[in-house]
Amino acid sequence: MSNKNRLRMLAMTGAGIIGTSMLLAGCAPASQDNSGSAGEKGASQVNIGISDKDYSLEKLVAAAKKEGPITVVDATGKIEKMAENFTAKYGIKAVGVKMKAQEQEEVIIREFRAKNVQSDVFNMSNLPDVSSQIIPQSIGVSWMPPDLKNVIPKEYQNPAITENNPWVFAYNNKVYDKCPVKNVWALTTPEWKGKFVMPDPLLRKETMFWFNQISTYGEDKMKAAYEDQFHKKFTGDSATKEWVKLLAKNSPNVVKSDTDAGPIIGADGQANPPVGFVSTSIFRDAKEDNFALGLCDSMEPWIGQLTPRVAVIASGTKHPNAAKLFVHFMMTQEGMQPQLDDGKISTNKEAEVSPQEASGIAKHLDKMFANNSKTTKDDYAKAKDWQDLWTVNKK
Repeated sequence: MSNKNRLRMLAMTGAGIIGTSMLLAGCAPASQDNSGSAGEKGASQVNIGISDKDYSLEKLVAAAKKEGPITVVDATGKIEKMAENFTAKYGIKAVGVKMKAQEQEEVIIREFRAKNVQSDVFNMSNLPDVSSQIIPQSIGVSWMPPDLKNVIPKEYQNPAITENNPWVFAYNNKVYDKCPVKNVWALTTPEWKGKFVMPDPLLRKETMFWFNQISTYGEDKMKAAYEDQFHKKFTGDSATKEWVKLLAKNSPNVVKSDTDAGPIIGADGQANPPVGFVSTSIFRDAKEDNFALGLCDSMEPWIGQLTPRVAVIASGTKHPNAAKLFVHFMMTQEGMQPQLDDGKISTNKEAEVSPQEASGIAKHLDKMFANNSKTTKDDYAKAKDWQDLWTVNKK
């Protein structure tokens, strides 16, 4: 069995998301050596591979070439091309594996507990889980390349955030001349009852984290948008909670993933197609599979969210320097290019927007809700409350 298939089978075993939470709760920090894993003081105290004190990229490359092949994991299939490019550049074999966010957590935890780490690097999208559990419990390590600190803003360095993944409101641009929805509150009205398509928030934890981020940082804008939509002031305790409650009650079409949502929005022959919420990578699918998709670039108060992805090196990796080198590679334009072509935004200030990107999101980044990683622990702690609010009101 190939390593790629072994990882997929491993991810599917166990009790899913609930099992992940139980496993996390039961994982104590490991006491291991300095060869690439966590010590008793936690992952933030650990040196992996060569020391940062006498670091240079040349030294890292030399050390990495002495190690064996690595397996790298991400939620996008573009990780396979990134791994190929890494191998071509450095001569170090890398195998890329596409794996959903929750499955990644299952794998990194199970391999850690079994003391049989086969997956060396993860590019993980559930930042609150990483910051609150994976790193503090020494299951994984965040490493920021010292020579890239001058081009990566400080807010993306601890933990090492590689990119922001844009998720946006989208519409069928063959039927509508422009996006028929201009305000997020419109999605709670009878006109759009049952006509909003989105990945299930109970499966996509990033949505729950986003709800808490909006509640923490966006209440004023949500209240202003409410007044614009309904022509009266919001008088409740939390505009965000009210929006989530009303959105759930308005019978949204909940699907498994945005790869399902895109074709529903853009299918031919619809008189009144729905709008939806998808990642910008689906716009590439729309071009390739010939369905209609346009960006709701005037939505208020935001046209979507920027979801951070963080590089995590498995604590027990036998290839710490090669793993670090791949993290370095991901944080350069050359390394991240396959994902930049899908609309991902590198945290590297020198990385240019890809001309191949299909959605046009680069022109509208100032209208996106940007995650603030200072309160990720709060996002993690309150995720269950948002799940409960959604579940109780979903119709």
